[in-house]
Amino acid sequence: MLAIERRKRIMRLIQENQSVLVPELSKLFNVTEETIRRDLEKLEAEGLLKRTYGGAVINENSSADIPLNIREITNIESKQAISMKVAEYIEDGDTLLLDSSSTVLQVAKQIKFKKKLTVITNSEKIILELANAKDCKVISTGGVLKQNSMSLIGNFAENMIRNFCVDKAIISSKGFDMTNGITESNEMEAEIKKAMADSAEKVFLLLDHNKFDKSSFVKMFDLNKIDYLFTDRKLSLEWEEFLKKHNIDLIYC
Repeated sequence: MLAIERRKRIMRLIQENQSVLVPELSKLFNVTEETIRRDLEKLEAEGLLKRTYGGAVINENSSADIPLNIREITNIESKQAISMKVAEYIEDGDTLLLDSSSTVLQVAKQIKFKKKLTVITNSEKIILELANAKDCKVISTGGVLKQNSMSLIGNFAENMIRNFCVDKAIISSKGFDMTNGITESNEMEAEIKKAMADSAEKVFLLLDHNKFDKSSFVKMFDLNKIDYLFTDRKLSLEWEEFLKKHNIDLIYC
């Protein structure tokens, strides 16, 4: 196994279990403990985890901007379940804005066989995913490429988005708590998502269960922007009442 693949799997394990131990990883991947320590060192340098005595724990600094190739394999089952449900709410002929999140990438995989769609996106990955879709018009926002997320950001992309009026914007975020609302780790990504929400008749917010009661660096937009919230696990009664109070339709996937 290549080192980069091993590190991806380590990150998936730490996302699922919140912590990992060096001896267990050594046995799992059949490499020396020293090799695992070097892996954890590199991942810590990238801000993805914190090393501890004998292992590592998840980095609770939610402003960390985790690379897309790691996010793509994290909680993949949850993201696929959400995307399948979202696809039921997409109709033939819809005009859509799709952000560059790993969850929304899964939506693109689900809707590529629908008819007469128009998709506007700042995601290079989504553009490639839909490149062979027979009945889908794909519009790139253009902009400056942010390599770790393969997203197009900046004023050019934001202004391009604001030129459109679409049926639905499909957006994810890094966190959602009752005090700070919907938050994102990167300011320029947040501005793109704000522009998408402003340009859509309906806004779909896609969050797996790990995103609740988490707050990140940048506040995105008011809760009144959100029409539907899709998530993979049942929320507490407190959360259900909170969303109802803000007129957000909660969809379990």
